[in-house]
Amino acid sequence: MQMHPLLTTTLGLFLASSAFAQTTFSAAHPVFQASCTPCHSSFGSGGLNLASSNINQSYASSQLLSYYVPGQTKGLASLVRIQDGSMPQSAGCTGDPALDVGNASCLTASEQAVVQAWINDGQLGPSTGTRYCFGDGSGAPCPCGNSGSAQSGCASSVVANGGRLLATGTARVTSDSLVLRGSQLPNSSALYFQGTSQVGGGLGASFGDGLRCVGGATIRLGTKTSVSNASIVPGAGDPSISVRGAIPPSGGTRYYQVLYRNVAVFCQPESFNLTNGLSITWIP
Repeated sequence: MQMHPLLTTTLGLFLASSAFAQTTFSAAHPVFQASCTPCHSSFGSGGLNLASSNINQSYASSQLLSYYVPGQTKGLASLVRIQDGSMPQSAGCTGDPALDVGNASCLTASEQAVVQAWINDGQLGPSTGTRYCFGDGSGAPCPCGNSGSAQSGCASSVVANGGRLLATGTARVTSDSLVLRGSQLPNSSALYFQGTSQVGGGLGASFGDGLRCVGGATIRLGTKTSVSNASIVPGAGDPSISVRGAIPPSGGTRYYQVLYRNVAVFCQPESFNLTNGLSITWIP
């Protein structure tokens, strides 16, 4: 069977993506909601509810097998159909954003890029937890005015956007599948740690080249060497976050951050920086 040319491109980009890249379904979901309602929100056309208001239901639907692109998920097939002009259905779209300018029903280049990034990065599920303590000017000021991009840490000498931390999976003590995902990091050591409180009321405080967001009783969860500017905890063979972090059976709220090496003299004399903070509430 000949492979669809758009699928060939999509799979090629997926194979070239970082093993630890992390565009989650939380980024793609608003695009599907804006462009695929109501057919794929409440009507369930083709057995697909990508645009449901329930993000977990939408993600589960995206992972069903496609009839349009056999052997692939409906999530991947959705981009193929967007780019070949067959979706949104009967909207007069060509799938080429340059040709579809002026047709509000068609996806823009930036919207297609978000969906493409989600697919390239492995079709990760929705993000878990709440990010806070950003080095983008919304929290405490970065030590040297080295603000990063929105919802990231302070800029480093390697990545001007600053380090970013998010999580995927389930924060349930009895069935823990949580994965902490650091990105926009130098390819150096990255220490993942957990704490029991927020620093500065959640705004953070100057520390090294960045902001310390996590305080209280802290536990080191693991040190990884970032590859392609990203890393994850736990890795293969590592204890789960709930075990390493000694989360009690009753659950509770914990806070997470990544401290990473930035060996170049960039801001302060210390050669380290930090990501944003992440708050996660564990359930039993």
